[in-house]
Amino acid sequence: MKLTVRFVLALASLIACEALYADDAPRDVLESAVVFLDFSESDSVDVVAKPGFELGVSLVDSEKADSLSRGGDGRVARVARGAYATVSAETNAALDDISGRSITFGLRVKFSPDAWNDSPVMSRHGGHERLAFNIFCLNDRIGAEVGTTKNNSLMNTYAARADMLNPDAALNAWHDVYCRVDGVKMELFVDGRCYDEDFMLGDLRPGEVPFAIGAQYDAPDREPRAGFEGEIDFLAFWKRALTNEEIRLLSGGDNADSRERTERAISENLQYWTPPGSYGVGDCMPFTVDGVFHFMYLLDKNRHGAKNGLGAHQWIQATSTNLKDWMHQPFVLPITDQNEGSICTGSVFFHDGTYYAFYANRAVEYTLPSGETKKVFGLLCMAESRDGVHFEKKQPQPFLTLPEGYAAGTRDPVVFINPDDGRFHLYATTSYRGKGCWAHAVSDDLKNWTLLDPVYTHLPGEPECPDWFKWGDYYYVIANHLNGYYKSSKNPLGPWEIPDKPNVLMTGLVNVPKTAPFGDNRRIICGWTRERGFGGAAVFHELIRFDDGTLGEKFVPEMIPETDAPVFSGRNLTSDALQNLPTPRNFRLVVKLAYDPSRLDQLRDFVVQYAPNRSIRVVFSERAVYLNEVKIERVDLLSGNLELDCVATPVVVDLCVNGVRTATFASRDQETRSISVANDAEPTLVVESLEILPIKER
Repeated sequence: MKLTVRFVLALASLIACEALYADDAPRDVLESAVVFLDFSESDSVDVVAKPGFELGVSLVDSEKADSLSRGGDGRVARVARGAYATVSAETNAALDDISGRSITFGLRVKFSPDAWNDSPVMSRHGGHERLAFNIFCLNDRIGAEVGTTKNNSLMNTYAARADMLNPDAALNAWHDVYCRVDGVKMELFVDGRCYDEDFMLGDLRPGEVPFAIGAQYDAPDREPRAGFEGEIDFLAFWKRALTNEEIRLLSGGDNADSRERTERAISENLQYWTPPGSYGVGDCMPFTVDGVFHFMYLLDKNRHGAKNGLGAHQWIQATSTNLKDWMHQPFVLPITDQNEGSICTGSVFFHDGTYYAFYANRAVEYTLPSGETKKVFGLLCMAESRDGVHFEKKQPQPFLTLPEGYAAGTRDPVVFINPDDGRFHLYATTSYRGKGCWAHAVSDDLKNWTLLDPVYTHLPGEPECPDWFKWGDYYYVIANHLNGYYKSSKNPLGPWEIPDKPNVLMTGLVNVPKTAPFGDNRRIICGWTRERGFGGAAVFHELIRFDDGTLGEKFVPEMIPETDAPVFSGRNLTSDALQNLPTPRNFRLVVKLAYDPSRLDQLRDFVVQYAPNRSIRVVFSERAVYLNEVKIERVDLLSGNLELDCVATPVVVDLCVNGVRTATFASRDQETRSISVANDAEPTLVVESLEILPIKER
C-alpha cells in the first residue's frame, strides 16, 4: 500500500542522512501503524494543507531530542488559528479499513494557550450520530470520542489539564495523546498515563466524512470547522490495541507519567477523597492482611451511567500500612469482556496464602436455565491472587446458581470461616419467594458450594452488601439496607440479635459501610457519600466496641486532616450569639459544652450554623444531635459535658459527638460559609471552648 511504502522509504532516507532515532523501539511501534503522518515536506503527498498549515518546521535542542526519542523526525506541522488539513483519498481508505473492535490513534501535540478552550485536533466527525473518532480540547481538557454500533451514546474520555503532571507548563508543553480501544473499553492516555476510560458495546462505527487535522466536519455537507492552534509532531493509527508498554515508549519511555489513573498526589490522605476526573468512589470492600490495609472499592464512572447505565464498575484499591501514606494500585478486577456490565460489590477472603475475590457480574446477556437470554443483575464469580494486588478471574462463572424461588440475580457475596467446624460460609444478597434475604451457602474448598436456608429476612427489600466479622467475644453482621444496620451474636452463624442501643453505623449520607481490622484490636469502617447519585467521596471512621458488645464510631486519628493555627479560639463563651466567625473553605470546628444534666428537658437548642440552611443542632429535649437533616438519636447526655468535633470540606461535613457517635452530610452546594453560634440556654449551658482551624491544603 502506498502509505506503507512511503513511510518505509522515508525512514530509510532519514536514517541514511543522520542518526535521528535515539531508540529503535518507538520507531518499531510507529512502523506497525496503518497510517502514519510525520508532517515532513514529503507528507504533502498525503496531507492537503490549507494556508496557515505549515509542514516540515524543524525543531531544535530539547524539543528535537524529545521528538526523536518518541520515533519522530524532529520536524512538525505548525498550525495557525483557522488553518487545517485534510488527507488523500488513499489515507481515508486506509482509515476505512480499520473496523471491528480494536483501534489505537493518537498524536504528539503542543497547544497554544488559547487552543485549550475549544479546539478540534483530529477527527472523522460529521455530527455525533456519524462520528467515528475524535480528539479535541475543550474547557481546559483534552478529550477523545469514539462511535460504536451499540453504545447509547459516544464513548468519551477526558484528561483535565489541572490533573496533569506539571500543570504550570501544560499550556504550551508537548503532550503525547493516545486513545486505545481494545474491544472492551476505550482508554485515553496523556504523556503515558491513562486518565480516563469508557466501555464498549458492539463494533466500531465506520466513518462517513473525510479525516480532518486541526478541524472537524460537523456535518457531511459542510466545510470543516477549524479551531486548533499549535504544533503537531506526528499522528498515527493502528488497527489494533497498543500495549501499555508501547504507549509508554511513544510517550517518553522512562520519562512517561507512571501514575495510576486514581492517583492525585503522592501519599495523599484518602479521607473525603475522590479520584480525579469523572471518577467516584463506589461500594468499599476493605480487608487487611499482614498489617497492610487494602482500601478496595468500586471505581465509578459518571455516577453509574457508564455502559448504557449498567455501571461498568471495576475493583481498584489503595494500600497502606499506617493509614497515612497510600499507594494507588492497578485494577484488581477490571472489565475484560463486553458481557461484563459491571464488576459488582463483593469481598476478599484470605486463606492459606491465597486471596479469593468473590464478586458479582452484572451480565449484559445471560442465558437462563429456561433458555431465555436477558440482562441479569448478578452472577456470582470468583478470582484468585497470591499477592493481593494482581488477580486472575476463575471459571466457572457463575460458580453458584440458585434454584427456582430465588431471584435470577445474586450479588454482594461475603465469605467467612466458621471457627467451630472450619467450613467456609457465603452470604449473598437476593430474594426468596418475593422476600429480600441473604442466600447462604457452605463449602469445604471455596470452590464447590452447597446451598442452605436463606438468612436475614426481616427487613423490607433486599438487605444489600452484607458484612460479617468477629471482634472480641462477639460476631457481627451488617446489612446495608438504607444505612448500615448491624446485629450481633455470640455464635458465628447467629441467631442474630438487634442491640438495645443505636445500631446504625455511618449515620447519614454514607452508603454501604464495610469494615476491616487494623493494628492492635482496632477496626476501620469505610463508605462513600451519595451527594451526586452513585459514586462520591470516601469516608473512613473507626469503630468502638463497648463492654456489652455494642458498637460506636469515632474519627480515625491518623486520617483527621492536618490543620493550621486556629483562626478563632475562645473559652467560656456565654454570650447568646457569636455571629459571622471567620470560616475557611476547609475547616475543623471543635466545640466543648458544659450544662446541668438534670435540666435536659428545659435546655433550649444549641445551634452552630456554618452556612445558609446548614447547621449542627443539639436538641437536649430529644437527646439528639442533628447535622442538617441527619439525626443522631439516643445521644448520652448524662455527663453534663458534650464535645462536637466537625470536619468540613466543600463537599463533606463529618461530625463526631463525644468521640463515640458520628454523622456525615454531603452536598455539592457551593454556599458561602460563615459560622454563627446561638446559645439560647445561657447561662445554664456554657461554651467552655470553641476553635475554628483551617485545614491545610493538599
